Amino acid sequence: MTEQLQIIKNSKTFKHYIIFLIGQLFSLFGSSVVQFAGTWWITLQTDDPLYMSISLLLMFAPQLLFGALAGVIADKYNRKIVILITDAYQAIITLLLIIFSSFVLESLWVFIIFISVRHIGQTFQRPAVQTVAPMLVPDEKLSQINGINSLLQSLIQIVSPIVGALLIGRFSIIQIMWLDVITFIMASIPLFFIKFPNIHLKPGEGTTKETEKKSSFIVNFKEGLKAIKETPGLWVLIITAIFNNLLITPLNVLLTYFIYYDHHGTAELFAIVSIVVNLGIIGGSILMSVKKNWKNKKFQFVLWHYIAFIGYAIVGLAPEGLFWLMGAGGFILLFAIPVINTFYLTYIQKAVPKEKQGRVFSLDSLFSSAATPIGMIICVPLAEIIGIGNLFAICAFMAMIIITIFTVTKQIAKVNFDVKEERNESVSQTDNAILTDPIVE
Repeated sequence: MTEQLQIIKNSKTFKHYIIFLIGQLFSLFGSSVVQFAGTWWITLQTDDPLYMSISLLLMFAPQLLFGALAGVIADKYNRKIVILITDAYQAIITLLLIIFSSFVLESLWVFIIFISVRHIGQTFQRPAVQTVAPMLVPDEKLSQINGINSLLQSLIQIVSPIVGALLIGRFSIIQIMWLDVITFIMASIPLFFIKFPNIHLKPGEGTTKETEKKSSFIVNFKEGLKAIKETPGLWVLIITAIFNNLLITPLNVLLTYFIYYDHHGTAELFAIVSIVVNLGIIGGSILMSVKKNWKNKKFQFVLWHYIAFIGYAIVGLAPEGLFWLMGAGGFILLFAIPVINTFYLTYIQKAVPKEKQGRVFSLDSLFSSAATPIGMIICVPLAEIIGIGNLFAICAFMAMIIITIFTVTKQIAKVNFDVKEERNESVSQTDNAILTDPIVE
């Protein structure tokens, strides 16, 4: 099967993406506030970190179970419709949780299961959303818009806990859930006023309607794996992401307990450390949004890994009571992450054909995040043996060793971060033009 696809991207399609992005940011804000409130509510029910790690694992389960299927659907069906359906699904599940709140809140596990079921919608929506930017944003603006998007998401991650804390002091967890429903609706409205190019596979020589009918999700899954294999160095990046996610998971699960119990911190000190750490994401996102051209991107990709994990080690090795040092280490870590992620995301968007990006993004997410639940399960018993701070430091040094191995063995050298979008014959124009493919109204 040969795949011929041409997309013309210009100022009009760029405006459509901005409208789409605004709606998605509203949805992210609502979900982030509700997630903060839900996590806090769970924390009030139990002070056992193992309990929290299991609850996070269950919330993470939909990605493991349906991640690959989600990418196939994003490529096989109309992406605009996929986003609308998944938005509606999440709003409906949240409404059901509100309606049956008296039953749901009787058991912590029932509440967690409800939230896990809701995450199925996010799993199917994510790869479809990730493929929108390369369809609508001109190539020369793609890296910059990824940086801006990361910046805006980082701002939301800082603001949402503040809003969540204010709301949870005045409203019940069920009342706060209404914010999720409202923002889902706000995210859906712009979709009715913007246009997406109709990306689909076109049969080449030797294909018939009968053979097309025989295509299955397994075939599409294999094609996604083939696309990853055919993209130079992408497997190396995915393997790196797997180790990164595994080794950073202890920080995500245990930071609260590290501050409260190991450093005898207060809620106020925890809030200050969290704000300083998240400011790092904003700093890194600003850097990627204003700096358009990077020289020697392979070197920069490796360098920022070292910077990130040096910050991680500082968090773990901070002497008792030195919260400013802990915050500084976290700031360094999270400052580097948007830089690494932008290189990573932009490479996939440019190197992988657009009609295969849904499958590649979902498989990337599936593989990259597969190690996270393992980290959630093993980090608590390991921390009890060697201490939380020591665990953070060891994970940081292991991450630096792994990126060093990939560099010395010249695996990173296989990645061409300066690749042009030639494989899928995508055309980027700044002048006014119409899209050559059918438009989805």
